[in-house]
Amino acid sequence: MRVIKSINNNVAHCLDSKGREVIVFGKGIGFFKSEEDIPLNRINRTFYNVKDTDFGVLRTIPTVVINTAIYIIDMVSDELNITYPSSTAISLADHLQFAIERKEQNIYLPQPIIQDIRQLYPAEMEMALKSLKIIEKMTGVKLPRQEAGTIAMHLINDRLNVVDKSQVNTVELTEKCTRIIERFFDIRIDRESFNYSRFVIHLDYLIRRLLDDYQIESENKNLCEEMKTSYPDAFNCAEKICDFLSTYLSKYIYDEEVLYLAIHINRLLSRI
Repeated sequence: MRVIKSINNNVAHCLDSKGREVIVFGKGIGFFKSEEDIPLNRINRTFYNVKDTDFGVLRTIPTVVINTAIYIIDMVSDELNITYPSSTAISLADHLQFAIERKEQNIYLPQPIIQDIRQLYPAEMEMALKSLKIIEKMTGVKLPRQEAGTIAMHLINDRLNVVDKSQVNTVELTEKCTRIIERFFDIRIDRESFNYSRFVIHLDYLIRRLLDDYQIESENKNLCEEMKTSYPDAFNCAEKICDFLSTYLSKYIYDEEVLYLAIHINRLLSRI
């Protein structure tokens, strides 16, 4: 690996034997000078396809935090059999450093959607809770339990999917679904409100799950019937949205997904 420039004591920006740019990690490799070759046995990890903005992140984050993020992503990849892009470890390291700084300043951010994440992505939430223990062991910092929510969101949002999502405009889909609600109830939804933001997050996760061919399955059949009886309008509206998404994405949607969407629609309407 030929050095382009050092990023910090243990990270360098290099060119490999095929002329491709790569970020390399290894103890003390940042002391190699530009144009020098780093022996491969000194390199512990390589990252390809790193964005320009990531270089500044790597330069300012302690190596122990970067190594912690790498360890977490490797663990999740192995246990959930998910492939992540190289940038995931870097973005997670950036988040962890910010979380550590907040902890040191006694700043705690609320996580109002943590229960939603726990219900919709139990595997990722379990990995996030494990990650808190890893962070404490590797950095000596015990982050509050609610940080598991944002860690889980990193794991959910950054995973690579078999389906090419570049052809699916989730912003456009979300707007179309919002208009279905507005027409159904003859209302105007405040798109700047917190409650709408929660609804959008849930809808975004639903679309991602459909593209991943992964949906919620549970024993909530009775709850579906209760929702139909107690909140028929919200449930009917949820069915209309799911019919639209099913046709648009060519995906069958389970009743449990309709149920959770109806709950979010009812919550959105009750706070308008």
